[in-house]
Amino acid sequence: MKVLYHCYGGTHSSVLAAAIHTGHCSPDRPPTRDELETLPLFDKRAGADYGRARFYGPDAQGHEVWVIGRLKYASTPDRVFGAMARLFPESGEQVVVNVTHALNWQMRFGGFVSRALHFTVLGRPFIAWGARRAYPEILALVARTKGELKALEDRLH
Repeated sequence: MKVLYHCYGGTHSSVLAAAIHTGHCSPDRPPTRDELETLPLFDKRAGADYGRARFYGPDAQGHEVWVIGRLKYASTPDRVFGAMARLFPESGEQVVVNVTHALNWQMRFGGFVSRALHFTVLGRPFIAWGARRAYPEILALVARTKGELKALEDRLH
């Protein structure tokens, strides 16, 4: 099975969700700023990456975890990946998760400063602050997603 976490830019909230899901972040506490900055893909994607799904890694059950930035087209990943699953059923089940609602003003502001204006030194402290504040909500979203995966597996087997 595959999990696709998506958000506006595909570099902050979706990456944090993927990091939690794959065990790169502890469920016991929010990551430090240094830990966030060393996460694969965190605050590192470029404008050319929008719409391009990136493999983040496998989870403990072997599910593939992916991230994508889809700009303002929030329903597009659901539609595209739903159509792909119908056209290519051999690709397996997919769970598509919108993480945008977990974004707060600190992450939005920091992301704009870091990614759009290329002032990472100024933007990253805001991103880290916001990510740590959003962590409980993203953690809960990942837990729900894992529950959905388990339910899908139970139905399939």
